[in-house]
Amino acid sequence: MDELDEILEELLSNAYNKILYNEEKILKDMLGNNLTQKEFHTLDVIHDCTLKNTNTGSKIAKLLGITISTFTINLDKLISKGLVSKVKHEKDKRITYITLTNEGNAIRNKRINSHKQSIRRAIKNLSSTEKVALLNGISKIHFD
Repeated sequence: MDELDEILEELLSNAYNKILYNEEKILKDMLGNNLTQKEFHTLDVIHDCTLKNTNTGSKIAKLLGITISTFTINLDKLISKGLVSKVKHEKDKRITYITLTNEGNAIRNKRINSHKQSIRRAIKNLSSTEKVALLNGISKIHFD
């Protein structure tokens, strides 16, 4: 690894850590210690699946990369926090849809808006040329 790679590794690592810290701070400011990053990610996936009408437990669990039993445990916690609800299919009672409650949607939207504001603050001092260079570089990064 050459010196440039080492510098990039350190910068990306620092950026990642700052992003995680800021995300945790946003969640803590909004909800105290009531919602973890993992739970928020689950809310995000539920939201996206609802928009695509793929918001069944098995499909959400698959997207999260967890078993249905692990998802059920996580889901029960989110239900107890009033952020998610389950609704049975009208005709086929074997099918249950998972949706965000009004509170779950409000928290998700608030966090998304806070996240966007953080990003805008982070890049506000970049010139157009620097933004294009950053865009070109980031678009080629693969996190496998």
